Amino acid sequence: MSADRHQPQPPSVTTTGGADRHKAARLCLTLLIGAAGGGLFAWWHLPLAWMLGAMSLTALTGILGAPLIANRRLRNWTVVALGMVLGGSFTPDVFAHAAGWPLGLAALAAYILLLFSMGYWLMIAFGRVDRATAFFAAMPGGINEMTRVAEDHHADIATVALTHAVRIYAVVFTVPLYLAYVEGYSVAATITPRHATQDGLIAIWAGGGMAGMIASYVVLVAGGILGYRLASRTGIPGATFIGSLLVSGALHLSGLVTLQLPTAAIALAQMLAGAMMGARFAGLSMRKLARIVILAIISALMMLVTAILFTPVFTAVTGAPRLAMLLSLVPGGFTEMGLIALSLGLDAAVVAVFHVMRVIYVIMFAPVFFKQRRARS
Repeated sequence: MSADRHQPQPPSVTTTGGADRHKAARLCLTLLIGAAGGGLFAWWHLPLAWMLGAMSLTALTGILGAPLIANRRLRNWTVVALGMVLGGSFTPDVFAHAAGWPLGLAALAAYILLLFSMGYWLMIAFGRVDRATAFFAAMPGGINEMTRVAEDHHADIATVALTHAVRIYAVVFTVPLYLAYVEGYSVAATITPRHATQDGLIAIWAGGGMAGMIASYVVLVAGGILGYRLASRTGIPGATFIGSLLVSGALHLSGLVTLQLPTAAIALAQMLAGAMMGARFAGLSMRKLARIVILAIISALMMLVTAILFTPVFTAVTGAPRLAMLLSLVPGGFTEMGLIALSLGLDAAVVAVFHVMRVIYVIMFAPVFFKQRRARS
C-alpha cells in the first residue's frame, strides 16, 4: 500500500477542470466589462457605442490589472457574424460603379509603401528597436500574420504585436470620433441593417412570413459558417472574415437572401469584437511599454492624416463615395472599418474589398521585401 501511495499520479481531472473554470470566469468578467462599457457609451450616445465602449473599458481595466482574457474561438465566430453583415452590402448597384476599382487597387500598393516608410522611419528614429522589429511593426496590416512572420525573421514579436494592436485600437477609436465631431457626420451608436426585407428567393420559396424569415436566416448563417470553414482550409489571410463575407455577398447579390441579422445580434457582435480587442491589453505594464505605445499612437495618427490627404485622389480614380474611400485607406481592422461604414449608412463593399486587398498585399510582399532589404544591407 505504501508503494502505491508513492506512485506518480496522473494529471488531475480536477486540476484541468479548475483551470478551465478559471478561464471561463475570466472570460465572463471580460464580457461583463465589455457589456458595461458598450452600455455606458450607448447611454452617452457616442458613435459606434457598443464596439468602442466595450473596447475602451476592457482595455482600461485590463491595464489596471483586471484578470481579463481574449478568447480566439469567440472572436472568430464574432468575425464570421460581422462578415455576414458586411456581405449584405454587396448589391448590384454598388458594383455598377466599380469600373475604377482596379486602378485604385493598383495604386493601393504604392500607398501602402508610403505608410510603411513613415512607420519604419518612426520606429527606427525613436523606437530603440532593431531593424527587423521596426520593419514588421511598421507594416500597415495583418497583426496575426505579421507577428508570425516577424518570429520567423527573429524580430521582437511582443513589440510587433503590441504596435499593431495599439495602432488598430487608436485608428478604430479615433475615426468615428473624427467623423462625428470634426466632419459632422452622424455616426450611429448601433448599426441598423439597411437590407431587412423578406422578398428574397429563399423567403418566397418558403412561403413568406415567419417561415420565409427563418429559412433566410438559416441559409445566411449556414452559408457564413460554410464560407469560413472552406476559406480556413485554403490558408488565405483573414479567412474567418473573408469566407463569410464572400458567401453572404454572393447570397445577397443573387437575390437568394435580402435580409440581415437583427439589430440586437449586430450590437452583440460589436460588443464581443470590442471586448476581445480590448482584452489584448490585459496585463501590460504601461510604464515599461510606454515608448512603444506612444509611437504606435503617433503612427496611427500619421496614417489617419495621410488617408485624409489621399482620399480625394482615390475618390477621383475609383469613383467611390468620399467617406467610403476614406475608410478604405485608414489601416484599421477590415471588420471594424466595415462596421464604421455601416454605421454611416454607407455601402461597405468597397471598404471591405480595399481592406482585404491591403492585408493580402502586406502578407504577400512583406517577407520578400524584407529579405531584399536585408540582402542589400
